[in-house]
Amino acid sequence: MDDRQGQDLVLIERALAGDAEAFGDLVSRYQNMVASVAWRFGTPRDEIEDLVAEVFLKVYRSLDRYRPEHPFSTWLYRVAQNEAVDRARRRRREAGRADELPETIAAPGQGAGRAMLADERARLLRQALAELPAHYREVLALVHFEEMRVEDAARALGIPEGTAKTRLMRGRRALGRLLARRWPDVFGDRA
Repeated sequence: MDDRQGQDLVLIERALAGDAEAFGDLVSRYQNMVASVAWRFGTPRDEIEDLVAEVFLKVYRSLDRYRPEHPFSTWLYRVAQNEAVDRARRRRREAGRADELPETIAAPGQGAGRAMLADERARLLRQALAELPAHYREVLALVHFEEMRVEDAARALGIPEGTAKTRLMRGRRALGRLLARRWPDVFGDRA
């Protein structure tokens, strides 16, 4: 067990004992991760804050069901992912349209030209990711954007590690082909 997981367990025990400040510390520690999950799964920017609040409300209500043999971040990721996917389904049903991903990503510390190119590449990458099958997109998001180890991503998704590795490899390949085929001038051999 790493130090962060040990600290999480202490906070969880305190929160379960009624210490609201301990739960607030968990929220502070992980709210950016939950927001990132929401964004990666296509939650519109103006709904991310509501989704984060809803996720932590669900976590608070079900904290006693958390199993400490797994990292808290993995369990929290799964709750956030489920909420993001459920909201996306509701939006599609209500609006009869496909998920939309945010239009821009900030590229701090770059010159204007490089920032514009980075923004364009990021926009095209999000567009291509949105077109991948969900089972590829989920593993890619966990491993590359959330920087989870493959074994933790597999656990978060409830699939065997070998399946996660296969989906990751196939997802990368499919994404690379899609990017190179659609936008060869932007991605070409580098996809």
